Amino acid sequence: MTVSPSVFGAFIFAAAAELLFPVVLLLILCIRKKINAIPMFLGAAAFFVSQICLRIPILQVLAVQNWYITFALNTVPYVLTLAFTAGLFEESARYICAGCFLKKHRQFRDAISFGLGHGFCEVIFLTGMAQINNITYTVMINNGSFQSITSKLPAGQGQQILDAMLKATPILVYLGVCERVFAVTFHIFASVLIFKGVNEHKTRYYFLAILAHAALDFGSVMLANVNIWASEGYAMLFAIAALVLIFKMKASFKNVAEEPLPAAPIDQSEA
Repeated sequence: MTVSPSVFGAFIFAAAAELLFPVVLLLILCIRKKINAIPMFLGAAAFFVSQICLRIPILQVLAVQNWYITFALNTVPYVLTLAFTAGLFEESARYICAGCFLKKHRQFRDAISFGLGHGFCEVIFLTGMAQINNITYTVMINNGSFQSITSKLPAGQGQQILDAMLKATPILVYLGVCERVFAVTFHIFASVLIFKGVNEHKTRYYFLAILAHAALDFGSVMLANVNIWASEGYAMLFAIAALVLIFKMKASFKNVAEEPLPAAPIDQSEA
């Protein structure tokens, strides 16, 4: 039993696209001043705190509770809860950052910067790091050393990993990369929506962002249980609609004051 070279190549491509590409792109955009580094880093921090530090650990604690295990058997309420909490945690973090920490950085470019930071942080931590594991597992399976680590894993987990790796196909790996593009597009849209709401002092945009986030996650997961192509098609349509709305909202930022430039020093010799 071995993983095909085409799948291994797809894992390498996915790792480059989800780990190396985001870092290089953000670096280039910052150097060329196409985006603002301050909201970009805060966007990344917003995702890291809301998901990696808060929501995911809470879900991990709940996952071993008997009542929660029983609740998870009810697919629709369970997926709806996961989708809603994802929106609640991430959009709340976005709203707090825009309202409290970015008072001088609320232009359209700042919202885009924040969304890129948030979205690419998600890509790196949730899927990019997983590609490194996939590459490692592939090498171990193909050279026959994978069995040596199964004894160190919880019962049945080693077999689950092996089955998943053997069932992987290049098209599914590439499809996963496309899904990340759709997700980043949505994060940019949600950031623009939140920034617009903060600028206009309208909290309804915050709630709309939560609902949109929940709708994307819920629909994608539920459709994935039926057909992966339907799920990705849904995410693609969502991303296209988000992209259209991003450009439509751009005009609402035209009156947002720019951060004042530092005053030029006074030459005392000319005073």
